[in-house]
Amino acid sequence: MSQPVSPLRLRSDHLQAVGTLAAAIAALIALFVAWDQGRVMRQEIRASVWPALQLDGFSTQRNDDIFLGLNIQNAGVGPARLDSIAIFYQGALVSDLEALSELFAGHTGRSATSVTGRIIGAGDTVEVFAFQFPRAEDDDAVEIMYALASNYSVDVCYCSVLDECWIAHTSGSANPKPESVDACPAQGVSTL
Repeated sequence: MSQPVSPLRLRSDHLQAVGTLAAAIAALIALFVAWDQGRVMRQEIRASVWPALQLDGFSTQRNDDIFLGLNIQNAGVGPARLDSIAIFYQGALVSDLEALSELFAGHTGRSATSVTGRIIGAGDTVEVFAFQFPRAEDDDAVEIMYALASNYSVDVCYCSVLDECWIAHTSGSANPKPESVDACPAQGVSTL
């Protein structure tokens, strides 16, 4: 014969079930908060080492000469590792500095810095190359730069210390946005 269940025993079982359910819900909430905090921390770490390269063509007059070239500035908050640079003339890849030098006909001197594999710190600027031209009376540096910008484009692939990579483009716009990539291309680019 079964004995009747006491109402006190029934209430105790219900309270225990409610307590177990409440503990499970609290554990799920704690798990979600921990996951969310981890996600936020990963974003903060990425943001604290995020490089942002800006590619700037320049023309400068020094004494009786005009210098035309390319600067790369890291406007981000973390260092950038330059993995590759590609320079295009009228859409065709320029193979190396010698080929680029031939395209700047009439120059009287040049300077270049090897940039692939180089680390550019936050706020630093590197002059990639510069070509020197004698200045004539009617030379206008702005017109020369406009003519160059319409014929040349540059892609620079760079990575953060967390191996997140981007390709910065010269696109003629005031605010070109870098393109996120899984890895920098290893072939088919000119190295300077």
